[in-house]
Amino acid sequence: MAQAVEDPESVLNRWLEQQLTAANAQDLEGVLESYSPFFEHQDGLDLDKTRAALISVWDNYDTLRYDGQLEDWEDRGSELVATVAITITGEQVSERGSFQLTGSQLLRNRYRLDAEGYLVLSQQEVLEESTTLVSGEDPPTVTLRLPERVATGSTYRLEAIVQEPIRDTLLLGTVIEEPVSSQLYLDTSAFPLEPLQAGGIFRQADAPTEPGSDWISVMFVTQGGLTLESRRVTVTNLPL
Repeated sequence: MAQAVEDPESVLNRWLEQQLTAANAQDLEGVLESYSPFFEHQDGLDLDKTRAALISVWDNYDTLRYDGQLEDWEDRGSELVATVAITITGEQVSERGSFQLTGSQLLRNRYRLDAEGYLVLSQQEVLEESTTLVSGEDPPTVTLRLPERVATGSTYRLEAIVQEPIRDTLLLGTVIEEPVSSQLYLDTSAFPLEPLQAGGIFRQADAPTEPGSDWISVMFVTQGGLTLESRRVTVTNLPL
């Protein structure tokens, strides 16, 4: 940075508070004014794509509530690097019914001072990410177990367990792997559900041969409702 930031922790907390306030008001310009014009995201988003992604998410959810806190930070001279934890809750109402969303992200943000001396977000990396989408009066409770990071070309274990006893209840389920999308919205009608004999899904999965990030999503449907659990898995060729 061309000049030092006085009291970096307070500045970072103030930046985060302003971001949360703008996001909760769905104030698009208020969110993006604290981004660098040259902003880069690990998923390939620049400033224009980030704008489009936010519009898409806010169009798909009637209400979204963002909360967050600064976990740690480091002054590297030319930039500030901070780890930020974000939680998201919301509701989507459509012709298919009402869906409740909860999500969490652990982010590594990099900040610089712009030409006018204001702190702006220059780069963002997602360290951890998960979402849960539920619908119905009594949706199944699901525990999803899989690693957050896997080596390219490796095999890993996936377990998705429904906690409630199944007994004679029909349980439908499936698992889908897809590249990470900028959208929290998932088309639940596109999941090819199959009847399950056991109370969950247990399988070995093969990691892609190229580095990147994938969404692993599992859906379960019972007479009581629907639960969709999604988790980001980072595929890396670096040592785990």
